[in-house]
Order: sequence, then C-alpha cells, then structure tokens
Amino acid sequence: MINLTKFYIYVWLLIIMPSHTFAQFKLKKVEEFTINTLSDLDILDYSPSKNIYLGFIKSSKGNDIALVNAEGEIIIKKNLVGEGPNQSISHINCMAFSKDGDIWLQSATHVLLYNQELVLKERFSYPSRLGIQIRGRKEYFSYFYQDGLESSFSFITNPSNTNTFSNNNELDKNLIEIYTPSIDKLFKIALAADRKMYKRFSTSLISSLYFITYRIDNRNKRLYLTTRIDDEITVYNLKTHTLLSRLKVNHGEFSVLGVNSISRQDLPSIGGISLGAKNHQLFLLDEEQIILDYVKEIPFGIYEQKRALDPYYHHYNDPSFHRLILFDQKKQLSGDIPMPKNGHLMISLPGNRLLFQIKDPDVEEDFIRYEIYQIVKN
Repeated sequence: MINLTKFYIYVWLLIIMPSHTFAQFKLKKVEEFTINTLSDLDILDYSPSKNIYLGFIKSSKGNDIALVNAEGEIIIKKNLVGEGPNQSISHINCMAFSKDGDIWLQSATHVLLYNQELVLKERFSYPSRLGIQIRGRKEYFSYFYQDGLESSFSFITNPSNTNTFSNNNELDKNLIEIYTPSIDKLFKIALAADRKMYKRFSTSLISSLYFITYRIDNRNKRLYLTTRIDDEITVYNLKTHTLLSRLKVNHGEFSVLGVNSISRQDLPSIGGISLGAKNHQLFLLDEEQIILDYVKEIPFGIYEQKRALDPYYHHYNDPSFHRLILFDQKKQLSGDIPMPKNGHLMISLPGNRLLFQIKDPDVEEDFIRYEIYQIVKN
C-alpha cells in the first residue's frame, strides 16, 4: 500500500511539474560610473585594449558620435553627418570599434572608417538590394574576417532589429545579406522558409518573420539569428553559409508561441500599438554563451494605466517587461532573469558582464548612470 501511494505521488509530481527545468542565475552588480551630460548617450561597443566605450549622443541637431573612457569622461564627440570631407552624406545606421581600435560607421550606402580623433581614414560604397535606413537609434556594425585576413573583411548590410520584407522582391526570402568588398560580392543566407515558425504564420503575418535580430561571433565565424516572434535561435557558419544548429527557446511568458496557426488576431494591440511579446536583442558572452533579451506581453489594463501617466509609454521601452535568457552552444541554461530596476541593456562586456543604462523615469538628473552586472549562478 505504501509503495502504491509513493507511485501515485510520483505520477502526480510528473504531471504538475514543468517539462523543463533550468539552473538559477542572477545579475550581480560589480561596478558603476556616470557620464556628465544632459543629453541621452547610448553605448554600442567597448574596446578592451583601449578601455573605452563607443556611443552616440541624441540631440535635436542630430547624433554626435562619442568616445567615453572607463571613468565616464567624454573624450571626444562630433557630428559626422553632413557634406564636409570628413562627414557621411547620409544618416549613420551602425557603428563599432575595428579590431585595431578605429571606428567603423555604416550608412545605407557607405562604410566609413575613422580614427579615435574622429578623422576619416577610409570610405567606400557598397551594393544592397535593401537600402535600409533607421532613425532615432543606431545598431552595432556586424563585420567579420572570413579567413582571418584583412582581405576577407565582410559585413552584414541589413542592420539588426530591422525588417527585410518586401512584397515585390523574391530575394527577401533570405534574412541576411553579406557583402565582401575585396571580391565585390553579395551573399544571401538564412532562408525564412527554413525557420520552424514559417508554416505557423498566416500570409498576412509572414512579414513578422523578416524582422530579425542577430549577433556575430567574429572569432568562431558564427551568426546567431532569431526573429521578433520566434521560439528558436539559429546558428550559421559564416564561412560556408550553412546552418549549424538550432537552439530551442523556452520563454517564461510568450503566449502567442503556444498557438499552432498564428494570425493577426492572435497578436494583442490597441490603436496600432503592439501589446505583445517580442525577441529584442542577442548578446555574446564568454565561453561561447549567448544572452537573449526578450519583452513580455503587457496586459491591456496595465497598459492603460501606464498611458494615463505617460502618453508616450510603450512596454518595449520599459525594463520591467524585459527578461534575459542564457544559452550555451547546445541548450538553454536559465529561465527568465529579470533586469536591474530601470536598467536598459546596452552591451555585453568581457567576464560575463553586461552594461546597463539606468534611467529612473521619475527623477531628472544632470548625468547618465551606467551599471555593470555579472551573470552568476544563484
């Protein structure tokens, strides 16, 4: 009788317990600094050898490119968009440090290389069927060296967190476009139809699959890719342009992914504003680990309360609705990890650390606060 009771308890536990369990991780604050500026300053890259950050300052006159040292001092800032010989004639989409500490900038048609005094060293145009131009933000410039040599320099033409869909172009079935200047050739990889979500979207929603977020591992020549509404991260070999693996994502809260056939009615919205969940950003850590930053769905009632206090509110910009998930090369390692209070994730840093910009919406400060957190087992 006792053994039978134990058996029933065991079966009951199997029923009520989740089908997957993960190790517990948390964010541990290890460092902080402030930048003395009244303007918004977002950081997009870090140079370990120079110990400096690369960012941009948002202003009514456009965006200034800025270099910031580890103490939060702005070393130099300059508006590099204009018609001068040292400037880009069009808006800057992406930016990153070069391997030597110079600065790559990318517009919809040109790539420019500057030194740390923000003096132009090189400029070249590139072909692209997309011609994407983004406003109000900038993305990381994703480049790599296919053979480890300068001559094999390549980069992705379509920025992360953009939509590559076009009803009039069959080539849009590829999610990623890569250009190699030395051979003047475009490569297209990552077929949308290869994604497991492809057959689950209705025709009216298929463009959602083309809204991509990705990250390049330059050292191992890998591309990590997901889309706005997706339950996997796909890994590609950048030398052979082939699919290496798929990482299954178990979000803590992403209800639409439980729907077998997804139509527009399954995506909550109000007045054209999405209230649903989305995959937001990917970051790389040490030991080939990956971090996914995703946004949970916001209930309609809570959204109404937030909008009553702030007419410009959107839960995509609210850190309390963001969650992090940790992966290695084979599987998901963690469940949902909450963000620091008021913390907007900017970049990853060596040592399994993450840099957050801290914005308290209720407090006006004459500086910008940054905090660095390490991912540790709880």
